[in-house]
Amino acid sequence: MSSRRDAVVRRAPALLVLLLVIVAAGFVDHSFGRPKASVHTTSGKEPVAPPANALSSTWYCAGGSADPKGTADMSVAVLNTGDQTRTGTVTFIPNQGDTKSVPVSIPANSRAVYRALDAVRAPYVAATVELDGGAAVAEVGIGGPLGASVTQCASSASDQWYFAEGTTTKDATETLFLFNPFPEDAIVDMSFSAEDGVSAPQGLQGLAIRGRALVAVNVGDFVHRRQAVSSDIVTRVGRVIVSRLQSFDGTAGAKGQSLALGAPAPSRAWYFPEGLVVNGLNERYQLYNPANREVRAEVNLALEQGAAEPIDVTVPAQARVTVSANNEQRIPRQVAHAVTVTAEDPGLVVERAIDAGSPAPRAGYNSIVGATKAFDHWAFAVGQADEGFDEWVVVQNPTGHSITFSVTALAGGERVAVDGLQDVAVDAGQRKAVRLGEHIKRSDLPVVVDATAPVVVERDMYPAKGLGLIMGIGIPLA
Repeated sequence: MSSRRDAVVRRAPALLVLLLVIVAAGFVDHSFGRPKASVHTTSGKEPVAPPANALSSTWYCAGGSADPKGTADMSVAVLNTGDQTRTGTVTFIPNQGDTKSVPVSIPANSRAVYRALDAVRAPYVAATVELDGGAAVAEVGIGGPLGASVTQCASSASDQWYFAEGTTTKDATETLFLFNPFPEDAIVDMSFSAEDGVSAPQGLQGLAIRGRALVAVNVGDFVHRRQAVSSDIVTRVGRVIVSRLQSFDGTAGAKGQSLALGAPAPSRAWYFPEGLVVNGLNERYQLYNPANREVRAEVNLALEQGAAEPIDVTVPAQARVTVSANNEQRIPRQVAHAVTVTAEDPGLVVERAIDAGSPAPRAGYNSIVGATKAFDHWAFAVGQADEGFDEWVVVQNPTGHSITFSVTALAGGERVAVDGLQDVAVDAGQRKAVRLGEHIKRSDLPVVVDATAPVVVERDMYPAKGLGLIMGIGIPLA
């Protein structure tokens, strides 16, 4: 195997770091621009927790480091929302060295956190979580001198993955993690769309991903010094999981790091519950079209105060269009909003990227792939609302009628209905943000959000000091 097909396809210096431990460690109808919420579907490839009566469940978590000198210390948080203990294993799969399986037993309504560095040593690592039933969710988090980030683990593999966001400028590093959790080898082709067009680097065609192995690709080694890089990862053989670690060192403005699970397919609807335009905070929506023909789309805004006309966008074939919320006069400053992007067939891949610094009240970088479906029940394994973190839950109601939602904390094996956050109303097509620290104070705060109709739920956490925009969509409970 050539050096470009080794377990690390990258160029990265080793940096001494101080460990920042992470917390405790669609369906749409066929009318363009009119999304319809999907109810209880598990047919898609987005992460969804199997029901409690499932015989087993598996989660795939890619990305992060297991090196004392690494910059993205990885942990896996597993939340059991059911009423029975879940047992199984967490298997850490490094990109160099031997795998290590750790037995797990998670009591009902409890969470456990597993740090990769306690099991293996490697520049990069992935993990497989195997449990003896459903009603459990898994998230993967990283922490380091550029801040912390949390994303969903995948509940299934796919033969294609997409990212709308990506940057390989001098101040930035983009790493794609290709994780093959199965015994059979996979073969992958990778291509990129940037300012100067589409490229398919020879070194990333027919890339072999051995069975039960992880490959890390430094995109900047193949797409040099580009501001806008979108990625296509397609397998010839097998299925994989792909996540992206994007970081900025602060020398050109943005500073922080963000881990995100990719999109397994384009979609005609994308939901983003949180949005805010203030000085020092830059909010962008990246609309990527991997198809070979242009796609028309609308960026629909739900303002907490007032109303705004949709933003019409045409995305050329195999290209990306950026919509900057800060540059849109129709989006008032200091008025929170939700965004729904709707597109004609065959759909788009959409991410929201945020970077923040002074004079904004928070600092860091985050980019997430949006939700494509709405569900009645959502869970978050990671959470903390105390003096160290400011945590919010944001609920977006894409339906045509009012709904209510309730927040339940899972604490020490008990389900605690959070006072003041029961039967909270959200009007049709609107959003509601609640600050958990105003209702409950806990350093260990996994939560479940239950709604009376399909909604999309986001959890946002901001450290009291230092870098970190921990923002992300939850995991639906089937």
